[in-house]
Amino acid sequence: MFRTAIVMMLSLAAAARAQAAEIRICEREIRTASLSDERGVQSALVQGLAVVNTGQLPEKLTGIYFRLKEKDAVRDWRELLPSDIARAVKQAPQIGMMAQILPSQFCNGKMLAGAKLATSDVLGPGEALVFMYQPFAWSGARDQLVITASTEREGGPHESIASLPIVSGVSKTKVLFPLAGRSFVAVAASFHTPHRWASIEEFAYDIAVLTGSGSTYRGTGAKLTDYAAFGKPVRAVADGKVVTSSDGRADNVAMLKHADEPDEAYMTRLQEAQMALLAKGMASVLGNHVVIDHGNGEFSIYAHLKNGSVAVKVGDTLKAGDIIAALGSSGNSTEPHLHFQICDGPDIADCRPIPANFIEYRLPFELAPRSIQSGDIVETMR
Repeated sequence: MFRTAIVMMLSLAAAARAQAAEIRICEREIRTASLSDERGVQSALVQGLAVVNTGQLPEKLTGIYFRLKEKDAVRDWRELLPSDIARAVKQAPQIGMMAQILPSQFCNGKMLAGAKLATSDVLGPGEALVFMYQPFAWSGARDQLVITASTEREGGPHESIASLPIVSGVSKTKVLFPLAGRSFVAVAASFHTPHRWASIEEFAYDIAVLTGSGSTYRGTGAKLTDYAAFGKPVRAVADGKVVTSSDGRADNVAMLKHADEPDEAYMTRLQEAQMALLAKGMASVLGNHVVIDHGNGEFSIYAHLKNGSVAVKVGDTLKAGDIIAALGSSGNSTEPHLHFQICDGPDIADCRPIPANFIEYRLPFELAPRSIQSGDIVETMR
């Protein structure tokens, strides 16, 4: 019995030493957004991944490999080289700060749970390296992303593998555009605008209104009422029930850019203001907001609404097109606009965005229908 116990303990110790590095990703699946409907070009973004040493021996990270597959055939391949790993090591302090400021980008602590950031490409027990923002684009179909982390340790090389389905398509809920008439989509899921690079708003829209001169405001833009979008009615995009209704936060005049303010000075002031809002929590970032449950695991979120304008309460049943509030500039808002998105849960800090399945709209400067992109003018048909 004593000899058997020793053998068992040695076996358990060997198993613990042999544990592989672990790949951690927040997403359960990788969702795509269209870059060109006509040409069948899709895009995907891995917001971030961590390679964590869960064993008891050091592991040297030597490479990370991405394979995009279609029906088990590898269609696209990308390799992160030692220089990319060295860059991740150098960026570790910034990643640590980002994890504190934007915890949702790191699964609210789950990505780095029980781990600390490594200071070299050799991961000690319980150490990790994080790799942010891996974008992909392709023509045709892809249905699986396979990520491999290659390490070297006592006993030779090793590979750890993670696989996620790639899901193309839009929301099951068919939705009206949230502003009737003609609007300007300042930000959508395009890679050149900021929403795509934040996990909680990857497929969200920032919607404003243009004046006849092509600007979003008249006069100097020093007052909220200078902006063409301010006070515009915001409508429910589909039938559903209100699950969140928040009002009473002042519209954020302080975030407006001063007419004679240099861009650099404004960005410094803006970042300080945004950090202050983040420190207060997501409700302060959203400002006055409404969330509607569409009954199929999908929720619409409307943020930065005008103070005192929210016309619905929790439990209200709505029809598509019902007015829920007026467009404002509360929360993290640099000027009056509507932040709108579809999500797979009611809490923006913990849900995954879904590309919206818009209906009854046209793009007046396009010859054929297509998905809404950043910079588009949108006209509604009702």
